[in-house]
Amino acid sequence: MNISIQPTIKNLKRFSAFTLLSISTLILNSCSKDPAPTPEVAFLSITNTSPTTATFNIYMDQSVINTGGAVPYNGTTGYFQTSPGTHSVKFTTASSSASIITKDVALEANTVNSLFLIDKGANMDFFKVKDNLGSMSSTKAFVRFINLSPDAPALDLAVKEGSVLIENKAYKANSEFIEVEAKAYILEFRNKATGATLGDPLSSIELKAGKSYTVISTGLIAPGDAERGFGGKIITNQ
Repeated sequence: MNISIQPTIKNLKRFSAFTLLSISTLILNSCSKDPAPTPEVAFLSITNTSPTTATFNIYMDQSVINTGGAVPYNGTTGYFQTSPGTHSVKFTTASSSASIITKDVALEANTVNSLFLIDKGANMDFFKVKDNLGSMSSTKAFVRFINLSPDAPALDLAVKEGSVLIENKAYKANSEFIEVEAKAYILEFRNKATGATLGDPLSSIELKAGKSYTVISTGLIAPGDAERGFGGKIITNQ
C-alpha cells in the first residue's frame, strides 16, 4: 500500500490536477492501440473524537499515519493519499502497539473521505463519511455539520443569536456541505427539541470563499472521570 501524507489543501489541489491529468491521458490513449491504465487514488482524513483523555497512534495496513506524534482528542491527521479498496485501520494508545480498535475501511476510487473515531470503551467505533467538497472557485463558503456526541440529543447548528444553518442532526448523522456567505461567524449548538443552547459557542472563525468546513459536536453532556465534556470543533477540509 502506498500512503502519501501532505498538507490538506496541497493534497486536494493535487487531486484536482490528477483529475485533469487523467482526462488528458484518456484522450491521448484513445488514439493508442494499447492504452496505459490510469492510476486511481483515494483521500482520507482521520479524526479522534473519542471523549476520553487518551491519545492514539493510528495505523493503516501496518503503516503509521500520525508521524507527527500521538493524536489527541479532537485531533486530526488532515487528508492523506492512498489507494482505493479495503484497508485495515488500527488505533493504539500512545504507549502501546496493542490494538484498541481495528476495523476494515472501504475507500472508493477518486473520492475524498473523513473517518472519525467515536464513543468509548465497548461502544468505540468508526464513522466514515464521503466529503463532497464545495467548489474552490466559488464566492461562497461551504459548511456541514456532524453530531458525534454520544449522549447529546438531536442538534441544530446555528449562528450565535441568529438563524439555524443546519437542523436536526441526531448522533452519527451528518449534513451535506451547504453554501453560506463568506464572513466571520460564531457558531453554537442548540437542542432541536427545546431550542436551548448546549455548551459554549465555538470560537469566532472567518469562513473564506471557496473553502469547505466541517463542524462537529463532540464530548459528553454528562462526562465521567477522565472523560471529555460537550463541545465542538471546526475542521478546515480545503
